[in-house]
Amino acid sequence: MKKVFLFLFTAFTLTSYSQIELESILEGGVADARTLLQGYVEPFPTGFGNGINGGWYTTAKTHKLLGIDIAVIANGASVPSSAETFTFNNADYSNIKLEDSSISSAEIPTLFGSQKLDDRPLLTFTDDTGNSISTSSLPGSGLKESIGFNVVPSAMLQAGIGLFKNTDLIIRYIPEQNDTDYQFSTFGFGIKHDLKQWIPFVKRLPFDVSALVGWNDVKSKFFLDPEDEPSQALEFNTKTFIFQVLASKKLSIFTIYGGVGTTNYKTDVNMLGSYTTSASNTTYTDPISLKYDGSSMRANLGLSIKLLFLNIAAEYAVQEYDVFSVRAGFSIR
Repeated sequence: MKKVFLFLFTAFTLTSYSQIELESILEGGVADARTLLQGYVEPFPTGFGNGINGGWYTTAKTHKLLGIDIAVIANGASVPSSAETFTFNNADYSNIKLEDSSISSAEIPTLFGSQKLDDRPLLTFTDDTGNSISTSSLPGSGLKESIGFNVVPSAMLQAGIGLFKNTDLIIRYIPEQNDTDYQFSTFGFGIKHDLKQWIPFVKRLPFDVSALVGWNDVKSKFFLDPEDEPSQALEFNTKTFIFQVLASKKLSIFTIYGGVGTTNYKTDVNMLGSYTTSASNTTYTDPISLKYDGSSMRANLGLSIKLLFLNIAAEYAVQEYDVFSVRAGFSIR
């Protein structure tokens, strides 16, 4: 299972990072490198922050007392075409400039942008005295070119239990996983509470109505060169929050469910370790710290099917980055 998480977190980030030397981005200094990476990396933490709030529920109906469910959830956040590039303005940088001196700004690929050379404007890196150090471009993952769409994947393990007053406690937990290449852990919890019991006219509605509040905390670290440079790593820490009012209707073995509410996330991306530039022979320690956050309205619609204890569901959520989720598990009571 942990190999799956390793793939989901790194397939699209480290693939592109491996095509460029992080030290080369630092040739223009820490301030310029931070500004450049802020726009380049943005679709990943944004997509991940939106994605992991998927799959919290498959029905608005709460468990009976001590009823349980356990599920594996896979999410894919769709990266919009507007996030495939970001605007590079010469005025925002001191030592990194567009090679083409006739233009002052250009659209360059993000992490999920194009790999085509024609779509990657060249950047010139200079030192503090104005001497040119190198010329290169930022590569995109080329994912859309290869499979037709851009997606940020995520996955969760989740368990729920019915408590008193038609209330479910939901837990998301993976203990810290350690490997030569990565560290990973996650913890989250949610509360789903039946609303029909409190509102007289709602009690007569022919479907279930409840409220959900949930929180996630995901910590991960990926080591770039664990054999030769064990201190070099990329660290991603993400916290999310979700609130929705839910409704569902059971039809035989099928349940149609949906909800409306809000979702938000905060993600820190840190470049850890020591990096020495080849041209200026300057060493930087823990040089980059990036912060991302966002919030949006969220509306989702899903369908689940229950066969004995087995429950399989799929849903689509409209939000900042739309999210498709699939879920498989079992439910009792």
